[in-house]
Amino acid sequence: MFGSDWPAIGVERWMEEFQQLNIKPEVRQKILLDNAKKFLGLNL
Repeated sequence: MFGSDWPAIGVERWMEEFQQLNIKPEVRQKILLDNAKKFLGLNL
């Protein structure tokens, strides 16, 4: 699930550095959206 060190590290910087990581697209999708949807019981 997505998390950050805001306000110490801004969202823009976090996203830029996250994009540089060698992560499979399907794992990236889970980190940024799918895990939170599952945890919160959302079917969007």
